[in-house]
Amino acid sequence: MALAGVVLLLACANLANLLLARASSRQRELSVRLALGAKQGRIMCQMLTESLLLSSAGGIAGLLLGYCGRNAIPHLMSSSWESAVMHVRFDWKIFGFTAAVSLFTGLVFGFMPAWQAMHTQVNKGLKENSHSATQGSGNFSGRMLVAVQIALSMLLLVGAGLFIRTLANLNKSRLGFRPDNLVLFEIQAPNTRYPAPKDLALYRQVEQRLASAPGIRSVSLSKNPLIAGNVSNDDFVPDGLPPKVNGKTYVDDNVVGQDFFATMGIPILAGRGFGGTDTETSRLVAVVNQQLVKEYFSNTNPIGRTFLSNKKHIEVIGISGDTKYADLRDDSPATFYTLYRQQSKSEPSMTFEISTNIEPSAVVTVLRDAVASVDKDLPLLDIRTQDAQISDRTKQERIFVSLTSGFGLLALVLGCIGVYGVMAYSVSQRTHEIGIRMALGAEPERVRRMVLREATWVVALGILAGVSGALGLGRGIASLLYGINAWDPTILAGSAGMLMVVALGASWIPAWRAARVDPMQALRHE
Repeated sequence: MALAGVVLLLACANLANLLLARASSRQRELSVRLALGAKQGRIMCQMLTESLLLSSAGGIAGLLLGYCGRNAIPHLMSSSWESAVMHVRFDWKIFGFTAAVSLFTGLVFGFMPAWQAMHTQVNKGLKENSHSATQGSGNFSGRMLVAVQIALSMLLLVGAGLFIRTLANLNKSRLGFRPDNLVLFEIQAPNTRYPAPKDLALYRQVEQRLASAPGIRSVSLSKNPLIAGNVSNDDFVPDGLPPKVNGKTYVDDNVVGQDFFATMGIPILAGRGFGGTDTETSRLVAVVNQQLVKEYFSNTNPIGRTFLSNKKHIEVIGISGDTKYADLRDDSPATFYTLYRQQSKSEPSMTFEISTNIEPSAVVTVLRDAVASVDKDLPLLDIRTQDAQISDRTKQERIFVSLTSGFGLLALVLGCIGVYGVMAYSVSQRTHEIGIRMALGAEPERVRRMVLREATWVVALGILAGVSGALGLGRGIASLLYGINAWDPTILAGSAGMLMVVALGASWIPAWRAARVDPMQALRHE
C-alpha cells in the first residue's frame, strides 16, 4: 500500500506539471476563446474535462494491468511443489474505489492548471510571444513538485537496491552442505497401518530399496529437512557438567539416517559418522556439530563423552561441520544428530534426501517405482530439489525485490517525465528571455547549459531530500536486510547517480529546444 501510494503521488504530480505545461502552450488559443466571448467557467470546465479524461484513461490502463497481474504476488508466494494459498478474484468494491481515486486525483491535480487557464490575460495572450512569459521563477511550485518526485524516486530506488543486495547475500551465504543434485520428498506413515515401531521399519525398507535403485548415489532421511523452516530441540545436559551451560538447557536436534552426512556433503571433522554397527539394540549414539562443541565442550574433547537428553544417556561419536538449519538468515545453531533407527517413539513422517547421478527431474519415476515396491499405496509428498527448497525460503525477499524494483523503475520513469515536463514548461515560459539573451550574443551551447544547470539544481535538491528519507527508511527495514548496512554508501551513491543521469537525459530535449529559439520570433510583440 505504501509503495502504491508513493507511485500515486508521483503520477499526480506529473499530471499537474504536464497540464501546467500544456496550458502554457495554449495561452494564445485560450485568449482567442476568451476574446470571442467564452466564459471563464467554460474554460475551466474544458481544462478539467481534459484532466478527467487523462486520469480516466490512466485508471482504465491501470485496471487492465492490475487485472492481468492480479496473480503475480500469489505466484511469487508459491513453490514448485505446492500452489499458492491465495487466489485473487475480481472485486467490484475495489474497482469502484480505484475508479473514484482516479477521478478524484484528476479533479484535484487538474484544478491548478484549470484555474490558471481561466485567468489568462487576453491582451498578453494574443501577442505572438504569449506562450513564453519572461519570469524565470514563475514555476517554483512545479520545480518543488519535481524535487519531491525525485526524492520519492530516490527512496524507492534505495529500497530496491537494499533488497536486491539482501537476496544476493542470502543466495551466497555459506550453507555448510552441498545442495547440488539432491532430491527431497516426504513420506507419511499412516498410524493405523504403521504404528511404532513399524513406521521406523517402513522407513528402513524404503531407504534400502532406494539405495539399490539405478541412478541413485546415496540415500538418507531426516525428521527436519535443512532450510525448510522446521526445527526441533531437546534437552542437552553433558554428563559430569552442571545442568546449565551458558544459560541453556535445550539445543537443536535432528533425527537422521545412517548416510545423512555423506548424502548432504557435511564433513565429519573428528570421530566418525553413523555406521552399520549402530542399530536398534546397540548403545545410543549422536554426532554433534562444531557450534555445540564450542558452547559445551570448549575445553575438552567430546568424543566418547555422554550427555543426557530426554532421560536417556547418549554417547558422542563424532563432530560434524556446522550447517544452516531452519533458515538462511540464522547462523549455524548448536545441534546434535541422532539415528532414526534408535528412536523409541513414533515418527509420523520423514523426509528422504536422494543424491543422484542424473538430472533430478529424470529420477522421479525411479523414486516412485522404488517406494511402490515397498507399499504401492504410499504416496511421495512434496517432491522437490534441495535448491528449490532453499529458494522457497527466500520467497519473502523475492517478493520485496520484485515489488520495490517494479515500483522503483516506475518511479524513475515518472520522475523523468516530471523533470521533462517542468523543464519544458520553464523553457516555454522563458522564451522571450532566451530570445533576448541570444540576440545579445549568447551562444546556443550556453543557453543549453543554463537549462541543464537549472535541472541539475532541482534534481540535486530532490536527491538530497531522498537521501535523508532513505536514512530514515533504513531504520525501519534494518531487520529485513541481511549482510548489508541499511545506509550502504554504494547503494546510496548508485541510486543518486542513476537518478541524476536519467533526469538530466530527460531535460536534454527542453535544453535542446531552448538552444534553437529564433531570437527574431521570440522578440516580436504583435
